[in-house]
Amino acid sequence: MITIDIKTLLIYLVLAAALVLVIYLIVLVKNLIATVKSTNRVLEDTAVVSGIVAEKAKAADGLADDVIEALGSFAKAVKGEENIIAALSNIAKTVGMAMSFARKKDDKKKEK
Repeated sequence: MITIDIKTLLIYLVLAAALVLVIYLIVLVKNLIATVKSTNRVLEDTAVVSGIVAEKAKAADGLADDVIEALGSFAKAVKGEENIIAALSNIAKTVGMAMSFARKKDDKKKEK
């Protein structure tokens, strides 16, 4: 008959559990490394996209200021505070700038 000491059995069980834990941690670290690499690629793409968006926002901001100014001068002209020719001139400048902005956007699309 085989006799097993309880103390020895507990030591073997703890060693087996430690071995399972080490294997589990190795698999976890392997998966974590893959996740970190993927996250880095996503963050690099996000940096590129946010740079493009910031550039377009600055261009659109300038265009919006010009549109507001042109509409304000047109409103003044309607009220009689400004010459109608000057108001129409400002509107024409704004339309020209908007067309230029659209052309630049189309040119960049064609380059890609």
